[in-house]
Amino acid sequence: MQRSQTLQFIIASFIGFAFMLGGLSWISFEQISLNKEYAQLVEHTQSVLWLSEELISSMKDVETGQRGYIISGNATHLQTYREGKLKVFARLDTLKLLVADNPVQLRSLGKIEAMVKEKIKYVDYSINTTSNSQPLELNVFEKGREAMDNLRVWISTFQSNEKSLLDTRVRSKTHGQSLLPIYQIMLAVASFTLLFISFFLIYSELKNRFKFQRALENKIEELNRSNTELEQFAYVASHDLQEPLRKIRAFCDKLLVRQKMFLNEDGQETLDKISASATRMQILIDDLLNFSRLVSPKKQELGYVNLNNIIEDVLSDFSEVITQKNASFSIAKLPEIKVYSFQMRQLFLNIISNSLKYTKEGVLPKINIEYSTVQGNSIAQLSSVHEDRFFHKITVQDNGIGFEEEYCEKIFVIFQRLHNRNAYQGTGVGLAICRRVMNNHNGFIFAEGKSYDGATFSIYFPITA
Repeated sequence: MQRSQTLQFIIASFIGFAFMLGGLSWISFEQISLNKEYAQLVEHTQSVLWLSEELISSMKDVETGQRGYIISGNATHLQTYREGKLKVFARLDTLKLLVADNPVQLRSLGKIEAMVKEKIKYVDYSINTTSNSQPLELNVFEKGREAMDNLRVWISTFQSNEKSLLDTRVRSKTHGQSLLPIYQIMLAVASFTLLFISFFLIYSELKNRFKFQRALENKIEELNRSNTELEQFAYVASHDLQEPLRKIRAFCDKLLVRQKMFLNEDGQETLDKISASATRMQILIDDLLNFSRLVSPKKQELGYVNLNNIIEDVLSDFSEVITQKNASFSIAKLPEIKVYSFQMRQLFLNIISNSLKYTKEGVLPKINIEYSTVQGNSIAQLSSVHEDRFFHKITVQDNGIGFEEEYCEKIFVIFQRLHNRNAYQGTGVGLAICRRVMNNHNGFIFAEGKSYDGATFSIYFPITA
């Protein structure tokens, strides 16, 4: 649980670190954007100030042309007047575009435009009067000068507003820029802190993993030793233990044959029990030997096996029992899969043996073997680790005496029996062998049943690419 939390924290730290790097990148981008915006603002203000100065300069050109023409009567001075006039209105149009987003400056520019038009009105009047050789009114120049003075005042106000606006924007930008380094430092410190903690946790995790790996290697070595000892036990069981049992049975048979006339009924019954016990012990040792061979299947070879052929072979072994009980089988077409052939025979031998053994009195046994492919998420007994995998599913269903649902796992435990030995023969090893076989194939076997309503064994082999 703690290792899982550590891993989650490491992942969260790296995600947080990535977000912080993104934050630092965003702050850097904001700094560049602010600098670019500041440059644009300065350029905008400089353009407005320059155009307003050019506007005054062009108005001076208009006045210069006016005075030159009035004093000398030379029409060449009118060219200066006309060019100045064109430049004035061009400058006004450009200024309107530059301050279009500022209502205050637009109003000021409206006043400036009115002053310009008023000044040009007096200039035009004086030029036209001079051209017609008529005397000028004395107050024309006074009114023109007054209009020019008003124009200068409004342009000065216009320029002051623009400079004030720039100062306000620069202060705002400077305040924003002063905060950005603080954010950068905070994010950098937090990022390096997370990075350091993550490094420490990863180092600790790797250290623990190496420790667990060494412990696992020791466990594997111990397990290999245990398997070797189990194989040695199997060898002893198959030779040294079975030999005394054979002698016990042989001597019992000899006594029954040679001394039968001298033994009373109680003595004969005792010898029969000794012989039966020896036989039962022989069967138990054989089953244990079969089970021990499944613990270490490395001496066997995997190969593609047709499961229908395996079942036919098993049914031939039970031909007498099948005939005696008049049992019927329904067998679907089964797949050819890569398995240990001997273990498959053990698997179906024990399952079919159970179905033929635990039958209901007076009811003909019916055994159905079906096949399908399923996904792990449809198997309720499997964990979420296997939900995306696909499996070969083989079900063996009978109409026998069944069992209570609470025993669906107990029946796979070695030596566990649900019935009295005198009622049904067996050692309690068969289904444990089935579970061991499926473990060796990375598969699963589950049982379902109801008392006196049959049993179903579901076998799942993983489908490999």
